[in-house]
Order: sequence, then C-alpha cells, then structure tokens
Amino acid sequence: MKIKKFRGRTILEALNQVKKEFGEEAVILSSEKVKTPEGDFFEITAAIEETEVPVVSTTIEDKKPESLSHPFDQGLKKDLEEIKYLLKEVLHPRLRDATYLKYLERGIPAFIAKEMVEKSLDLPKYISVKIKEKGVVPHSKYQIFIGEGGVGKTTNIFKIAVWYKYKYEAKVLVLSLDTYKIGGAFQTKRLAELLEIDFDIVDIEDFKEIAQSLNKYDYILVDTPGLNKKFSTLDLEELAQRLPFLRFQWVVKATEHFEFGLRLWEKIEKLPVEGVFLTFTDKIKNSLPILWLLESNLPPLTFISNGERVPEDLLKAEEEVLVKLFLRGFE
Repeated sequence: MKIKKFRGRTILEALNQVKKEFGEEAVILSSEKVKTPEGDFFEITAAIEETEVPVVSTTIEDKKPESLSHPFDQGLKKDLEEIKYLLKEVLHPRLRDATYLKYLERGIPAFIAKEMVEKSLDLPKYISVKIKEKGVVPHSKYQIFIGEGGVGKTTNIFKIAVWYKYKYEAKVLVLSLDTYKIGGAFQTKRLAELLEIDFDIVDIEDFKEIAQSLNKYDYILVDTPGLNKKFSTLDLEELAQRLPFLRFQWVVKATEHFEFGLRLWEKIEKLPVEGVFLTFTDKIKNSLPILWLLESNLPPLTFISNGERVPEDLLKAEEEVLVKLFLRGFE
C-alpha cells in the first residue's frame, strides 16, 4: 500500500492532486489545515493499493508458491490486508463527496463532519439532535472545577457563585485548592469581598476532612490549580474516591484545538464529570471548530463565558444559546 500527502490552497485543489496521481481508487486517510512559511494549506493523506508484480521462479524444481516466500513476508502481507480491510470499513464512500469536503474546509473536525454526512443531517439539525441527546445537567451541591492553567477557572467560578446567590437566593461558598499560585490569594479574596461571596483557601487534604461538614451552604464551588505535575489527575481520582458525592465541571477554552481537548478528556474521563464550562467564546469568530464538544462521549455544556465582566458575562447553556453559539460563522 502506497501512502502520500497532498497539499493545496483549498481542499478541492488537494483532492484533485489525489485523484490525478492515485485515481478514483484512492482512500483518504485524513485531512487537516496546516500552516507553513508560504501560508495556510489543506493537507490530505491518501493511500492506494500498489499492484503486485508476480515473481517468476528460475529454479528447475516445481515448488509451491508459499515455499518461495519468507514467513516474515507472509505475515506482513496479512497485516497489510487487515489494514486495507479496516480502512474500507471505517471510511464510508460518501466521505469523498463535496459536502464532507466543504465541512472540512470550513473548519469542522473530520469526525464530526463524517457523522453529519453519514446521518444526512445539516448543521442546524445536527446541533439540535446532539444537544437533546446530552440532556440537562443537574446543579450539584459540590462542584469541582478542573482544567488546564489559564482557561479562566477562578473568575468564572465567581460568576457562577453570584448567579446562584442572586437567581436562587442560595448560600454559596467558594473554596480554592490552589495553594501554588503566588500572589493570587490576595486578589481572589478581594474579589470575594466585593461580590459578598464566602471564600477560603485550603489544601486538598484539609478539604477531604471538612467537605462533609459544610451543611449550611447550598452550593460549594471548588477552584483547583491548573493540571500539571504538582496537581495531577491522580490527585483528582483520589479525591473522587474519598468523597464520592463530588461532581466535576471541566473548564475548556474555546480557542483550544480539539485534538488537545480530546487528549485531556482521555485523562479525566474516569472522573464524575457532569458538565463542560466553555470560556473565552468572545475570542472566536467561527464556532465550527468547537463542534467537537458535541461528541457523544463528552458531557453536556453547563455554562458559557462570553467576556471578562463578573457576573454579567455568563450564559446558561440552554439549547437556544448553544444553537446560536455553534452556528457562529456558518452561512
């Protein structure tokens, strides 16, 4: 099997190169937009089965064909046949049509575009179906906010705290497990005072001891450090095992690439993550690349942050709000 990459200024230009060299029998393995010193290109990785050249034996003895091949060659041939079969099973013929390519060119992740084409759903219908599939997220009493550093956990936790306080007249406590941030404690305490939200900083071991004694509060929102070597997913797993009533909110930055997000999800999917809090939506003009958040294995969105103001720039992730967000940039 021959595999080669083709580039073009548009997805159709790259596809034409595939057809010109490999013909109609080419199998598209992947497609993506790449940045180069010459500008942005669409890159398609395609494969085609190479024609086998029969080997003519020059020996006098009449030997069986299999006796002429080394066992390693036979094993390699078997592996290639299995790969070829899997590719044919996974890559639906309809993925070569113009609709799928148009979706890719607009920035929709390939696995989302594939599902849309296979189910014959246009974008508005697809979004509506996926939102209904995910259902509504409960507002759990204990919510642990997790994510990479810089995704906006702290500021947006206070947005939610104020939202609970004034919408439901609830008693809310914000706790921070981030004892690593130098100089951050003073600013966070000052913000809590201005918003009249109860706030404290504790380490993770102390939190394990006091969590069950916070009965006077309706909601306990817990801030955490950015996931790194000092504060890892293992710490979160131990926390969830010790306190099984905890529920997690995964804070995701709208500007992150979906491959990065899905790799992180693989690390935290064992946790009781009940929702996704999407931040920095005001920084994107085209929402099509964030359609990966509708992937079936991911939890539903709970809140959306569309600015830096506390508490104004917070939206509950209701269907109408999500449809408007996901269609941003789509004509």
